[in-house]
Amino acid sequence: MDFINLLAPTLEHVGRLGYWLILLISFAESIAFVGTILPGTTLVVFAGLLASQGHFNIINLIWFAAAGAILGDGLSYFLGTRGKDFFKNENKLLKLSHLEKGEEFFKKHGPKSVFLGRFIGFIRPIIPFVAGLSKMDKWTFLFWNVSSAVLWAVFYLLIGYFFGGAIDTIGKAL
Repeated sequence: MDFINLLAPTLEHVGRLGYWLILLISFAESIAFVGTILPGTTLVVFAGLLASQGHFNIINLIWFAAAGAILGDGLSYFLGTRGKDFFKNENKLLKLSHLEKGEEFFKKHGPKSVFLGRFIGFIRPIIPFVAGLSKMDKWTFLFWNVSSAVLWAVFYLLIGYFFGGAIDTIGKAL
């Protein structure tokens, strides 16, 4: 808790910009290939912890985090619809055969992949891109994207929120 107490004056100055920062973090971590190097989920959990200490409203955080994730996945999906030109047989990583396998997989497991992929860190930013590449129906994608983004935001923010509440209890017990 000492760390959070040290941050408190800084958090006072951040104020409402903190919500927009969470939106930006959720957005950036959902963008294809950018999200593989950004620890966005960790920062979202930390924001939940800060909410438990009264620095943010948890409900507002949930809406901002979900909105960022939805928008980031939407951009990745759009980029995927335009990304077929990157796939060539002579490429080492982006081969046409990989694209064909991805399209086949999405025809069979597309909605499940969009929903469950949100909760698996290293593939989270790639799934929407592949959904766009494989021409997944945009309304189906949108439904599963919104559903998973809201659940993702609730889940990770509440983990931080409840952990933040437990820190005080643990501190008193010691």
